[in-house]
Amino acid sequence: MKYLIDFILFFIGFLIFYLLYYKYTKKEYSKLKDGDYIKLFIARYDLDVRKTKFKTILKVVAFNNSFILAVVTTLVLYIKGYMLKILISFVLLFILIYSLYEITGRYLKKKEGK
Repeated sequence: MKYLIDFILFFIGFLIFYLLYYKYTKKEYSKLKDGDYIKLFIARYDLDVRKTKFKTILKVVAFNNSFILAVVTTLVLYIKGYMLKILISFVLLFILIYSLYEITGRYLKKKEGK
């Protein structure tokens, strides 16, 4: 139960951080489009920013990043052994990044076509 509570707290904290970061630090969307991960996400799935609102893409990226960081942080917090922590977090990070962005990219592309 404490794992779930820690996960939820980390997730909410990271999500609030990302949403505030997008809202207050970079008010112009043209500056946000220059971010490498946003450009890569849009280019990788050939998303049309006019059909899929850019705010939607930012929210999806914030949600994905918050989920990934919360899962990895929660798991690493309860693992004993320094090298095992590094190994598991590294592998898990790549798996989660690839799978979540693949799922959301395909979903947004499918939603864009309707």
